[in-house]
Amino acid sequence: MRFILILIIFISVSFADGGTVVRFTRDEFVETAVKNEPRFKETRMALLTKEERIEQIKAGALLPKFELSMLTGVVPGLKENTDYYGNTVESWDFTKMGPYFGMNIQVAQPLNFGQLQMGLKAAKADLQQKKMEIEGKEFHLKTEFLSYYYGYLLAMEMDKLAQDGNKQMRKAADKLEEALDDEEEGVSQMDLLELKAGFFEIDKAVFDAQTGLKKAQLAAKFVLGLPDSLVFEPADSVLAAVNDFVPSLDSLKKWAIVQHPDIRRLAAGLEATGMQMELASAKLAPEFFILGEFEYAKSWAGDRTSLSKNAFAQDPVNTLSGAFGIGIRYKLNFWNQWEGYKIARIEHRILRQTESYASRGIEMQVEEKYVDFLTAKNKLESARNALRATEGMLKGAALQYDINPDKTSGLLASAYRKNLLMKKDYYFAVYEYNMAVARLFAQAGY
Repeated sequence: MRFILILIIFISVSFADGGTVVRFTRDEFVETAVKNEPRFKETRMALLTKEERIEQIKAGALLPKFELSMLTGVVPGLKENTDYYGNTVESWDFTKMGPYFGMNIQVAQPLNFGQLQMGLKAAKADLQQKKMEIEGKEFHLKTEFLSYYYGYLLAMEMDKLAQDGNKQMRKAADKLEEALDDEEEGVSQMDLLELKAGFFEIDKAVFDAQTGLKKAQLAAKFVLGLPDSLVFEPADSVLAAVNDFVPSLDSLKKWAIVQHPDIRRLAAGLEATGMQMELASAKLAPEFFILGEFEYAKSWAGDRTSLSKNAFAQDPVNTLSGAFGIGIRYKLNFWNQWEGYKIARIEHRILRQTESYASRGIEMQVEEKYVDFLTAKNKLESARNALRATEGMLKGAALQYDINPDKTSGLLASAYRKNLLMKKDYYFAVYEYNMAVARLFAQAGY
């Protein structure tokens, strides 16, 4: 029988089998699934790395080198001896150890602020590029999770049709048995046996659908990150065509050229590579910086009676020194720096070349999705009209059956099967239309 085929192709996405039920709207479901996506979390962590890189550059703009070292310990004393020529010399006296304190401060401040500013701008552009990459991935993820939500609603409608078909067949079998018991004309035992012979396929289809529902429920739990004690159900009770306003093709193209994540990521990439090229060019010049250093060491070892009173006395242990000035550094390996500049210039030219056709490619992709949207819209309208026709046929057949049930039972069964099949096709058309709208919006970055 044709209508048994309906039960075989039913698609189920979720099944509540106990536990607390949580209901999400379409947008809540998508947002929760996106936030719970492990790969998306990793991508956002990479974004934090680039944000910290900007902070690192800012922190390095002022006194990137500011080091303070201190040391305390015990050192030997000094004693004076007379050498062979009668000169007084100092030597170590390890019999008289004493405390020691020393410190060293080193400070450096670069004066090439232009390089720092370009490096900061390049890092910010790189961060913006990463944000646009994440936004593009988010669009595709949302489209994927929308398919889960709409698929769940489609499964609910298919399950309703399956249960109704099963109920009607059982009801028809009971009526045939009553008709046979009453020995009514036009009813044979073969009709009843043929009907019952299809029960196994119906039961098998129902069992398979329930198994698929349970498996899909586990998948939905994983996507949403729900514990075992919670069961998800959509807030919508029926699958209906979305009423989101769809702009014209020209409007979507204009929007995509400006707001599409790939276009904005390309613009950020051009800015980043441009800054990197300027930074590589600036590094070809000498680097200027201010340097400062101070060192102080003091020992209180033995035989330093006179020296210990002088805090700034100098000898092999006691030290007081410092320096301050402007320095210059130039890397003599010019060709190595030049190659870095050439690489940055090539990367910038590659993005320029990509920019020349990227907009046109995105426009064509938007137009392709718009054609799919129009096709899905026309199919939905055709399915809606056909469904109305089969509903009219079913009502007409039911009226004729009430008047003359013996001669019109086959007509009623045929009308019922056609209506059931048409409902199935209609709900699939609704699903395809909703997904066509979602894919169009995602492709346009709308």
